[in-house]
This record gives sequence, C-alpha cells and structure tokens, in this order.
Amino acid sequence: MSRRTIVFWLIALVVSALALVNVRNRYLLLFDREQHLMGQKDALHVEWGRLLLEQGTLAAHRRIDRIARHRLDMVMPDPRRIVLIYTQPSNLP
Repeated sequence: MSRRTIVFWLIALVVSALALVNVRNRYLLLFDREQHLMGQKDALHVEWGRLLLEQGTLAAHRRIDRIARHRLDMVMPDPRRIVLIYTQPSNLP
C-alpha cells in the first residue's frame, strides 16, 4: 500500500473513533436524562394517586355537609353555645 492510502485509513480510523466516543457520550447523557425523567414520572404518579384519594375524602365530607344542611336543615351552632365535656377513658377491652 502506498503511503497516502495508509495516511487516509489512519485519518479515517481516528475520525471514526472520535465519532464513536462522541455518540457514546451523547447516549450516556440521554440515558441519564431518561432515568431522571422516569424517576420524576414515578414521583408524579404517586402524588397523583395521593391527590385523588384526598379529593375523594374532601368530596365525601362536602357531600355529607351538603346533605346535613339541605335535607336535614342542620346548621353549625354558635361557637359560644358549644360545650366540651371531657371524660376519663374507659378501661373496657
């Protein structure tokens, strides 16, 4: 082989090696980003489930309050008329 051919193949080898290093580095960066985003997705999914449970609980309380006010004509008493009675805890099993 001529000297030019060897130099050409040597340059081609170096360029392809640098391109491979660049592609691998970009792949690792993107993979790390994907893992981070998947963790965020999982955390948001857990938060969404918690919020749905909280919404259900609040909706149940709102519904009970609405039924008590409209169907049973119940109202919140005046705070000055509320009397708290404290008792000793029972020792029953």
